[in-house]
Amino acid sequence: MPQTELEFVSSEFDVFARKPVQNAIIETKEVVYNPITSVDQTDLEFLIPEDNNAFVDPDIKLYIRGKFTKSDGTDVDASNYTAGTNNFLHSLFSQCTVFLNNVNITQSGDLYNFRCYFETI
Repeated sequence: MPQTELEFVSSEFDVFARKPVQNAIIETKEVVYNPITSVDQTDLEFLIPEDNNAFVDPDIKLYIRGKFTKSDGTDVDASNYTAGTNNFLHSLFSQCTVFLNNVNITQSGDLYNFRCYFETI
């Protein structure tokens, strides 16, 4: 019986193949952690308590809500088309440091925003 062209396709390229499923996960949930320091300070600090029965995914997301204002603090009117640029949040922070059990696990200096931009391109 002659083989068809589809039988020669490797499994990595078969986009319609069934993906493996992790059966050991009982449940997943998102937890919101608010900063333990005032937002007016220069440092944002979060405390994520340890839990021996749960796995914390290191893919942590930071949700920031704000608005654009004029330099005098008044709201921008609807006719002014203003938006953020690429890597807006990387430009917002000058340094990002992550500690686990009081051990620094990131190497972040004063050039954090430039390093993130270079990693993006």
